[in-house]
Amino acid sequence: MRTTHIITILFAAFSILLTSCEKIIEFNKQEESSIAIFALATPDEPFSVMISKSFTVNTAPSRVEYSYRYSEETDSLFEAAIVIKDALVEITVNNTEKYKLTYNEKKPYNYTCDYVPKVGDDIKISVKAQGFTDAYATTHVYEPRTIEIVDKEVVYKDNGDDGTMLLENPFEYYGVDSVMRITLRINDPQNTRDFYRLKVRGTAVRYIYTGIMKDPYYTISDAFTSEDVIFIDNMLTKPFADWEAGISNVFDDHLFNGQDYTFTVETRKRYGDNPRVILELQTITPDFYYFMKSYLLFRISTDDSYTTPIGLYSNVGNGWGILGSLTYDRHIINY
Repeated sequence: MRTTHIITILFAAFSILLTSCEKIIEFNKQEESSIAIFALATPDEPFSVMISKSFTVNTAPSRVEYSYRYSEETDSLFEAAIVIKDALVEITVNNTEKYKLTYNEKKPYNYTCDYVPKVGDDIKISVKAQGFTDAYATTHVYEPRTIEIVDKEVVYKDNGDDGTMLLENPFEYYGVDSVMRITLRINDPQNTRDFYRLKVRGTAVRYIYTGIMKDPYYTISDAFTSEDVIFIDNMLTKPFADWEAGISNVFDDHLFNGQDYTFTVETRKRYGDNPRVILELQTITPDFYYFMKSYLLFRISTDDSYTTPIGLYSNVGNGWGILGSLTYDRHIINY
């Protein structure tokens, strides 16, 4: 039994302390490469999944990164080393419907099918590939919780004093000297534990003029600020891109379970035409919540050679990665 094993290990450790003996324990287990699965089921979109190989540190292929600090392009040799194009990928929905996924040559690692997830669906994915142990994962598509816009106001705030500075080029900023302050209310149901991600996307359209043509492009930032306790994450000790240190948009309802909860966020107005805010309360699975919490910590640790390695949460059996789901209540607010 597991309890017996734990007690035995603790007793052995205690005995070593008492006798002050030193013993070298060799670890001979050879970890093998396995299948990595990354998928997020969302209603109204055909289901797709990214499949690749995962490696241990000492067996990983070499990688050259062409990167700016917060974005990167993977080199083609690394992509060729980790891609699996001939996997047998199948999903089972509600223990009855089965769908086979096919590899999409236009999107590296991507397998797709015509199944569109619906609220209430139970999804199981199984992946088989030559030379690997079969991998699998399950998830459930939850009903989206709702969010209300209680109030909004646009106020002056000097660009940069809240840390959200995003350069378009060395001489211009995407953000202007105004922020939208939005008061929101989550309608959290009783008798369930719910997990959320709040998306507050500020966007506007600009144009590149090429002779007689003008091509539109969008200035976008998902970062927001808030002093509300639900967004505090003391594990995030460093800022990342536009995000301040100590703030996370991934949270649960343990402070307001079964109650309506009101809070305020701020997002900087984007420079360009038709500025607006796309606001989304995303209801996510527990597995995706824990994966995102570990990922947010991981991404601020990659530049620090002295940081303790961060383990990414995984719900994939015999492999690595995440299968989760996301539903949302969306609102668009114009300036």
